[in-house]
Amino acid sequence: MKRIRITAAVCLLVSALAGCGDDGGTEVDSEGNRQVTIGMLPIVPTAALYAGIDQGFFEDRGIELEVETGQGGAALLPAVMSGDIQFASSNPVSLLTARDQGLEVQAVSHWTSEHETPEESINGVVAAKGSPIQSAKDLAGKTVAINTLKSMGDLTIREAVRQDGGDPDQVKFIELGFPDMPAALAQGNADAVWVPEPFMGSLLAEGNQLVTNPCLATAPGMPTQLIFTSPELAKSDPELVKDMTAALEETLEYAEANPDDVRAHIADVIPDFPEEAAANIRLEAFGTDMREAQLERIGELMKEEGWVENDPDVPGLLGD
Repeated sequence: MKRIRITAAVCLLVSALAGCGDDGGTEVDSEGNRQVTIGMLPIVPTAALYAGIDQGFFEDRGIELEVETGQGGAALLPAVMSGDIQFASSNPVSLLTARDQGLEVQAVSHWTSEHETPEESINGVVAAKGSPIQSAKDLAGKTVAINTLKSMGDLTIREAVRQDGGDPDQVKFIELGFPDMPAALAQGNADAVWVPEPFMGSLLAEGNQLVTNPCLATAPGMPTQLIFTSPELAKSDPELVKDMTAALEETLEYAEANPDDVRAHIADVIPDFPEEAAANIRLEAFGTDMREAQLERIGELMKEEGWVENDPDVPGLLGD
C-alpha cells in the first residue's frame, strides 16, 4: 500500500487550473482488469475498504484497486482533479467548498456517517486529564488541533461552542495529522484535539476527558466521508464510475452487516494496531444512504460562516 501526503495548498493551484488535468483514463492489465487508485484517510473506517477488496467486490467488476492515504479530503482533492488517482474519500465540507470554487467534483457513494447518540459517537474533542476544559464553551480562548483547517473539524466545533454559549471566534485551530495528536495533547502543544477512532478511544482509556461530540451537536447522523471523483472521469468513463459505485455500495452493505471483519482489517490501515483494542473499537455508520438532509445542514452552516460565496450545491455534488 502506498502512502501519499499532499498539502491542502495545492488545492489553490488546482482551482486556478481546473480542467487542465488529464481525462482520468485507467490502465488495463493483462487479464483485462482496470487499474484504479483510491485515496483514503489513515483511520479505522478505511478498514472496511480492505474488507471489501478481500471479499472480491471490486475484482468481480474488473477493478484492481490500489489504496493510497492522505491527511485529509482537501489534500486528496488535487490528486483526483489532476487524474493522478481516480477516486478518493473526503468530508462534505471540503467537497462543497470545491464546488463553490468551480471544481465540479461528484460524489459517487456514501462512505461513513456519525451515529446519533453520544454512546455510539466515533469522533470527539478530547482534553487532557484534569484540564479545566469541561464543555464546548470552555474551548473559547484555547487551541484545538484538527486534521484540516476550514473543514469538518472546525465547522462542527465552532457550532458546538456556539450552541453551548461560547464564542467560536475565540477558538484557535491548528492543523495536525490524527496520529500526531495524542503527543501534541500530552506535550501541551494543544489544549484539546479533535480525533476519530481509534485515537479517541485510546485517549479516553488513558484518562483524558471528552469535551464534546461536535458532529452530534451539529447534525446527528451527519455524513463524515463521501467517495468522489472528478468531472472528467465521470464524463469520460461512466462505465467505470458505475462499476466502482456498485462495488463500493456492496462493500458498505457488507461492512454494516459484518463489523467484526472490518475490525479484523484495521491493521491493514494502521500497522501494529493491537488486536485486543480492535475488538472493542467503535465503528462509524456505513450503509448507502447519502444523508441529504444532513448535507443540507452542513451547507447552511458553511454559508453562515462565510466559507462559501454561493448557496452550497448539494444537488450538484450528489449528481441530482
